[in-house]
Amino acid sequence: MITPALKDEILKWLCFNTEPEVRGVIDMSDLLAVTNTDFDTLNAVLTYFDRIRFLEDLNSRRVAISLIVRIEAHDFLLRGGFVAQEELLENNIKKLLLEIESVKPQLLDKGEKIATIGTAILSAISLMWKQ
Repeated sequence: MITPALKDEILKWLCFNTEPEVRGVIDMSDLLAVTNTDFDTLNAVLTYFDRIRFLEDLNSRRVAISLIVRIEAHDFLLRGGFVAQEELLENNIKKLLLEIESVKPQLLDKGEKIATIGTAILSAISLMWKQ
């Protein structure tokens, strides 16, 4: 499974072992050994990095990788990387759920009032239709 921690590990290795904005060639076996992953998984992550513009001109082969690591990758890593992004998302979801729980009684009360008004309107309409 491709986890935020694995993506961070690969991104860190790329940022610390290549010059930013300069084409580099990396021995695939080095990166595979450091990240303790297989070629297909590593290639999928590199393709993702290319898609989100952390890499440029990616040419990934089983023997070597040619690529340019962009400054954006370094910036993202300095802000905590994928693990921090995941933690932020989880914390925001928890905050949202707590907020929903805190306003739930008010929403239920308002819902009851709306339902009561709706029932009264329907009763009035049905009385008008009977006449």
